[in-house]
Amino acid sequence: MSESPRRGLRRLRYSPRRTGGPQPAPVAGQATPDPSAASVLRRVAALLRGGVPSSRVWGVLGQEGVSPPAAGCPEWRVAAAAWRLARPSGVPLSPALERLAAALGALEQVAERREVLLAGPRATIRLVAALPPGAMLLGFLLGFDPLAAVLTPVGGLCAVLGCVLLLIGVWWARGLAARLARVDHVAGLEYELVWIALGGGAAPAVALRRVADCADHARAEWVRLEKLRHDGPVCAVLASAAALGTPVGPLLLSEAETVRRQAHTELETAAERLAVRILLPLATCILPSFILLGVMPVLLAVLGGVTA
Repeated sequence: MSESPRRGLRRLRYSPRRTGGPQPAPVAGQATPDPSAASVLRRVAALLRGGVPSSRVWGVLGQEGVSPPAAGCPEWRVAAAAWRLARPSGVPLSPALERLAAALGALEQVAERREVLLAGPRATIRLVAALPPGAMLLGFLLGFDPLAAVLTPVGGLCAVLGCVLLLIGVWWARGLAARLARVDHVAGLEYELVWIALGGGAAPAVALRRVADCADHARAEWVRLEKLRHDGPVCAVLASAAALGTPVGPLLLSEAETVRRQAHTELETAAERLAVRILLPLATCILPSFILLGVMPVLLAVLGGVTA
Protein backbone atom coordinates (compact mmCIF):
# COMPACT_ATOMS: atom_id res chain seq x y z
CA MET A 1 0.00 0.00 0.00
CA SER A 2 1.35 3.43 -0.89
CA GLU A 3 2.34 5.80 1.86
CA SER A 4 0.44 9.00 2.50
CA PRO A 5 2.31 12.32 2.34
CA ARG A 6 1.31 13.13 5.93
CA ARG A 7 2.98 9.97 7.25
CA GLY A 8 6.05 10.64 5.15
CA LEU A 9 6.24 14.23 6.34
CA ARG A 10 5.99 13.12 9.96
CA ARG A 11 8.89 10.76 9.49
CA LEU A 12 11.00 13.43 7.82
CA ARG A 13 10.15 15.93 10.52
CA TYR A 14 11.62 13.65 13.20
CA SER A 15 14.56 12.48 11.12
CA PRO A 16 18.13 12.54 12.56
CA ARG A 17 18.75 15.77 10.71
CA ARG A 18 16.27 17.57 12.95
CA THR A 19 17.32 15.89 16.19
CA GLY A 20 21.02 16.60 15.86
CA GLY A 21 22.09 13.10 14.73
CA PRO A 22 24.20 12.24 11.72
CA GLN A 23 22.99 13.85 8.53
CA PRO A 24 23.13 12.26 5.09
CA ALA A 25 25.58 13.81 2.71
CA PRO A 26 23.93 16.08 0.15
CA VAL A 27 23.94 14.84 -3.42
CA ALA A 28 25.08 17.24 -6.12
CA GLY A 29 22.29 18.57 -8.30
CA GLN A 30 19.52 17.60 -5.88
CA ALA A 31 17.25 19.73 -3.73
CA THR A 32 18.88 21.56 -0.87
CA PRO A 33 17.73 21.13 2.75
CA ASP A 34 14.75 23.17 3.93
CA PRO A 35 13.43 23.99 0.44
CA SER A 36 10.11 25.58 -0.32
CA ALA A 37 6.97 23.52 -0.67
CA ALA A 38 7.05 24.10 -4.43
CA SER A 39 10.58 22.66 -4.66
CA VAL A 40 9.65 19.58 -2.64
CA LEU A 41 6.55 18.95 -4.74
CA ARG A 42 8.59 19.26 -7.94
CA ARG A 43 11.05 16.73 -6.55
CA VAL A 44 8.24 14.35 -5.57
CA ALA A 45 6.71 14.69 -9.04
CA ALA A 46 10.08 14.00 -10.65
CA LEU A 47 10.59 10.89 -8.56
CA LEU A 48 7.11 9.59 -9.39
CA ARG A 49 7.58 10.33 -13.07
CA GLY A 50 10.93 8.56 -12.97
CA GLY A 51 9.31 5.35 -11.77
CA VAL A 52 9.93 5.54 -8.01
CA PRO A 53 6.98 3.86 -6.23
CA SER A 54 4.83 6.20 -4.19
CA SER A 55 5.57 4.09 -1.11
CA ARG A 56 9.29 4.94 -1.41
CA VAL A 57 9.11 8.62 -2.39
CA TRP A 58 9.23 10.06 1.14
CA GLY A 59 11.97 7.65 2.17
CA VAL A 60 14.07 8.82 -0.77
CA LEU A 61 13.54 12.44 0.23
CA GLY A 62 14.60 11.61 3.78
CA GLN A 63 17.79 9.99 2.49
CA GLU A 64 18.52 13.13 0.49
CA GLY A 65 18.24 15.25 3.63
CA VAL A 66 15.20 17.15 2.39
CA SER A 67 13.10 18.61 5.19
CA PRO A 68 9.73 19.82 3.90
CA PRO A 69 7.64 22.42 5.71
CA ALA A 70 5.27 21.36 8.48
CA ALA A 71 2.59 18.89 7.39
CA GLY A 72 -0.10 21.23 8.71
CA CYS A 73 0.62 23.91 6.10
CA PRO A 74 -2.21 24.56 3.60
CA GLU A 75 -0.12 23.45 0.62
CA TRP A 76 0.60 20.09 2.23
CA ARG A 77 -3.04 19.56 3.05
CA VAL A 78 -3.89 20.05 -0.61
CA ALA A 79 -1.12 17.61 -1.59
CA ALA A 80 -2.51 15.11 0.91
CA ALA A 81 -5.99 15.44 -0.61
CA ALA A 82 -4.62 14.92 -4.12
CA TRP A 83 -2.59 11.94 -2.96
CA ARG A 84 -5.64 10.39 -1.30
CA LEU A 85 -7.66 10.88 -4.49
CA ALA A 86 -5.09 9.40 -6.86
CA ARG A 87 -3.97 6.43 -4.76
CA PRO A 88 -6.97 4.07 -5.08
CA SER A 89 -7.69 4.84 -8.74
CA GLY A 90 -4.13 4.51 -9.99
CA VAL A 91 -4.17 7.95 -11.61
CA PRO A 92 -0.64 9.38 -12.20
CA LEU A 93 -0.11 11.99 -9.51
CA SER A 94 2.98 13.68 -10.94
CA PRO A 95 1.10 16.03 -13.35
CA ALA A 96 -1.13 17.29 -10.54
CA LEU A 97 1.85 17.83 -8.20
CA GLU A 98 3.74 19.69 -10.93
CA ARG A 99 0.77 21.99 -11.48
CA LEU A 100 0.45 22.59 -7.74
CA ALA A 101 4.20 23.30 -7.53
CA ALA A 102 3.92 25.84 -10.37
CA ALA A 103 0.98 27.53 -8.62
CA LEU A 104 2.89 27.67 -5.34
CA GLY A 105 5.88 29.16 -7.16
CA ALA A 106 3.67 31.91 -8.56
CA LEU A 107 2.27 32.51 -5.08
CA GLU A 108 5.80 32.85 -3.70
CA GLN A 109 6.55 35.44 -6.38
CA VAL A 110 3.51 37.45 -5.26
CA ALA A 111 4.75 37.30 -1.66
CA GLU A 112 8.24 38.39 -2.73
CA ARG A 113 6.80 41.31 -4.69
CA ARG A 114 4.76 42.32 -1.64
CA GLU A 115 7.91 42.30 0.48
CA VAL A 116 9.67 44.52 -2.06
CA LEU A 117 6.75 46.96 -2.12
CA LEU A 118 6.67 47.10 1.68
CA ALA A 119 10.43 47.45 2.13
CA GLY A 120 10.37 51.25 1.73
CA PRO A 121 7.48 51.99 4.12
CA ARG A 122 8.84 49.55 6.70
CA ALA A 123 12.27 51.19 6.56
CA THR A 124 10.63 54.60 7.01
CA ILE A 125 8.70 53.36 10.05
CA ARG A 126 11.87 51.95 11.64
CA LEU A 127 13.72 55.19 10.94
CA VAL A 128 11.04 57.41 12.44
CA ALA A 129 10.72 55.10 15.46
CA ALA A 130 14.46 55.45 16.07
CA LEU A 131 14.53 59.24 15.75
CA PRO A 132 13.32 60.22 19.28
CA PRO A 133 16.52 58.97 21.00
CA GLY A 134 18.53 60.82 18.38
CA ALA A 135 16.59 64.02 19.03
CA MET A 136 17.21 63.72 22.77
CA LEU A 137 20.91 63.10 22.16
CA LEU A 138 21.01 66.19 19.98
CA GLY A 139 19.41 68.16 22.80
CA PHE A 140 22.14 66.99 25.19
CA LEU A 141 24.82 67.96 22.69
CA LEU A 142 23.28 71.43 22.44
CA GLY A 143 23.52 71.82 26.20
CA PHE A 144 19.92 71.15 27.20
CA ASP A 145 18.39 68.40 29.35
CA PRO A 146 15.43 66.73 27.56
CA LEU A 147 15.16 64.03 30.23
CA ALA A 148 14.46 66.64 32.87
CA ALA A 149 11.74 68.04 30.64
CA VAL A 150 10.19 64.56 30.37
CA LEU A 151 9.87 64.47 34.18
CA THR A 152 7.64 67.53 34.15
CA PRO A 153 3.84 67.05 33.93
CA VAL A 154 3.67 68.32 30.35
CA GLY A 155 6.73 66.37 29.27
CA GLY A 156 5.50 63.20 30.94
CA LEU A 157 2.13 63.50 29.21
CA CYS A 158 3.88 63.95 25.85
CA ALA A 159 6.05 60.91 26.51
CA VAL A 160 3.08 58.71 27.42
CA LEU A 161 1.05 59.83 24.42
CA GLY A 162 4.05 59.40 22.15
CA CYS A 163 4.70 55.84 23.33
CA VAL A 164 1.04 54.93 22.94
CA LEU A 165 0.90 56.35 19.41
CA LEU A 166 4.15 54.62 18.47
CA LEU A 167 2.89 51.22 19.66
CA ILE A 168 -0.44 51.71 17.90
CA GLY A 169 1.27 52.74 14.67
CA VAL A 170 3.65 49.78 14.62
CA TRP A 171 0.85 47.35 15.54
CA TRP A 172 -1.38 48.86 12.85
CA ALA A 173 1.27 48.65 10.14
CA ARG A 174 2.19 45.06 10.99
CA GLY A 175 -1.48 44.09 11.12
CA LEU A 176 -2.09 45.42 7.61
CA ALA A 177 0.75 43.32 6.19
CA ALA A 178 -0.17 40.22 8.20
CA ARG A 179 -3.83 40.43 7.20
CA LEU A 180 -2.92 40.43 3.52
CA ALA A 181 -0.44 37.59 3.94
CA ARG A 182 -3.15 35.44 5.53
CA VAL A 183 -5.30 35.62 2.40
CA ASP A 184 -2.60 34.07 0.21
CA HIS A 185 -3.91 30.91 -1.40
CA VAL A 186 -3.85 28.88 -4.58
CA ALA A 187 -7.18 29.20 -6.39
CA GLY A 188 -8.79 26.72 -8.76
CA LEU A 189 -7.78 23.60 -6.85
CA GLU A 190 -11.34 22.27 -6.93
CA TYR A 191 -11.16 21.85 -10.71
CA GLU A 192 -7.86 20.00 -10.59
CA LEU A 193 -8.95 17.64 -7.83
CA VAL A 194 -12.07 16.79 -9.83
CA TRP A 195 -9.79 16.25 -12.82
CA ILE A 196 -7.79 13.73 -10.76
CA ALA A 197 -10.93 11.95 -9.57
CA LEU A 198 -12.37 11.72 -13.08
CA GLY A 199 -9.06 10.35 -14.36
CA GLY A 200 -9.72 7.17 -12.45
CA GLY A 201 -12.93 6.55 -14.39
CA ALA A 202 -15.37 7.73 -11.72
CA ALA A 203 -18.71 9.19 -12.70
CA PRO A 204 -19.01 12.98 -12.22
CA ALA A 205 -21.29 12.69 -9.17
CA VAL A 206 -18.96 10.14 -7.57
CA ALA A 207 -15.91 12.26 -8.41
CA LEU A 208 -17.43 15.33 -6.78
CA ARG A 209 -18.27 13.37 -3.65
CA ARG A 210 -14.79 11.86 -3.46
CA VAL A 211 -13.15 15.28 -3.85
CA ALA A 212 -15.29 16.72 -1.06
CA ASP A 213 -14.52 13.75 1.21
CA CYS A 214 -10.76 13.84 0.57
CA ALA A 215 -10.52 17.63 0.96
CA ASP A 216 -12.51 17.47 4.19
CA HIS A 217 -10.41 14.58 5.53
CA ALA A 218 -7.18 16.46 4.74
CA ARG A 219 -8.64 19.76 6.09
CA ALA A 220 -7.54 21.46 2.88
CA GLU A 221 -8.86 24.96 3.49
CA TRP A 222 -7.72 26.14 0.06
CA VAL A 223 -10.32 23.84 -1.52
CA ARG A 224 -13.65 25.68 -1.54
CA LEU A 225 -16.23 22.95 -1.00
CA GLU A 226 -19.10 25.25 -1.93
CA LYS A 227 -17.80 25.26 -5.50
CA LEU A 228 -18.49 21.52 -5.71
CA ARG A 229 -22.23 21.89 -5.16
CA HIS A 230 -24.66 21.05 -7.94
CA ASP A 231 -25.14 24.77 -8.65
CA GLY A 232 -21.43 25.59 -8.32
CA PRO A 233 -18.89 26.51 -11.00
CA VAL A 234 -17.31 23.04 -11.17
CA CYS A 235 -20.64 21.42 -12.03
CA ALA A 236 -21.16 24.15 -14.62
CA VAL A 237 -17.95 23.08 -16.36
CA LEU A 238 -19.03 19.43 -16.22
CA ALA A 239 -22.42 20.30 -17.70
CA SER A 240 -20.81 22.41 -20.44
CA ALA A 241 -18.51 19.55 -21.44
CA ALA A 242 -21.43 17.13 -21.52
CA ALA A 243 -23.49 19.51 -23.65
CA LEU A 244 -20.65 20.09 -26.11
CA GLY A 245 -19.59 16.47 -26.18
CA THR A 246 -15.97 17.40 -25.48
CA PRO A 247 -13.50 15.86 -23.00
CA VAL A 248 -14.02 17.43 -19.60
CA GLY A 249 -10.37 17.25 -18.47
CA PRO A 250 -9.01 20.11 -20.63
CA LEU A 251 -11.99 22.29 -19.70
CA LEU A 252 -11.38 21.73 -15.98
CA LEU A 253 -7.67 22.54 -16.26
CA SER A 254 -8.35 25.61 -18.40
CA GLU A 255 -10.87 26.92 -15.88
CA ALA A 256 -8.42 26.28 -13.06
CA GLU A 257 -5.76 28.35 -14.85
CA THR A 258 -8.23 31.17 -15.48
CA VAL A 259 -9.36 31.32 -11.86
CA ARG A 260 -5.76 31.14 -10.67
CA ARG A 261 -4.61 34.01 -12.88
CA GLN A 262 -7.46 36.17 -11.63
CA ALA A 263 -6.62 35.37 -8.01
CA HIS A 264 -2.94 36.20 -8.52
CA THR A 265 -3.86 39.49 -10.20
CA GLU A 266 -6.04 40.37 -7.21
CA LEU A 267 -3.23 39.50 -4.79
CA GLU A 268 -0.75 41.66 -6.71
CA THR A 269 -3.21 44.56 -6.77
CA ALA A 270 -3.81 44.20 -3.04
CA ALA A 271 -0.04 44.22 -2.44
CA GLU A 272 0.32 47.47 -4.41
CA ARG A 273 -2.53 49.05 -2.46
CA LEU A 274 -0.97 47.90 0.81
CA ALA A 275 2.24 49.75 -0.01
CA VAL A 276 0.15 52.94 0.01
CA ARG A 277 -2.18 52.03 2.88
CA ILE A 278 0.71 51.25 5.20
CA LEU A 279 1.65 54.94 5.05
CA LEU A 280 -1.59 55.75 6.89
CA PRO A 281 -0.35 54.59 10.33
CA LEU A 282 2.92 56.35 9.56
CA ALA A 283 1.16 59.67 9.05
CA THR A 284 -1.47 59.38 11.79
CA CYS A 285 0.46 57.66 14.59
CA ILE A 286 4.21 57.27 14.09
CA LEU A 287 5.06 60.79 12.93
CA PRO A 288 3.02 62.42 15.76
CA SER A 289 4.74 60.06 18.21
CA PHE A 290 8.09 61.30 16.91
CA ILE A 291 7.02 64.88 17.60
CA LEU A 292 5.83 64.00 21.11
CA LEU A 293 8.84 61.83 22.00
CA GLY A 294 11.62 63.56 20.13
CA VAL A 295 10.72 67.17 19.47
CA MET A 296 8.61 68.16 22.48
CA PRO A 297 11.15 67.18 25.20
CA VAL A 298 13.89 69.15 23.43
CA LEU A 299 11.52 72.09 22.88
CA LEU A 300 10.49 72.08 26.55
CA ALA A 301 14.11 71.90 27.60
CA VAL A 302 14.93 74.82 25.31
CA LEU A 303 12.00 76.86 26.65
CA GLY A 304 12.94 75.96 30.21
CA GLY A 305 16.52 77.08 29.61
CA VAL A 306 15.34 80.32 28.03
CA THR A 307 12.97 81.15 30.88
CA ALA A 308 15.60 80.23 33.44
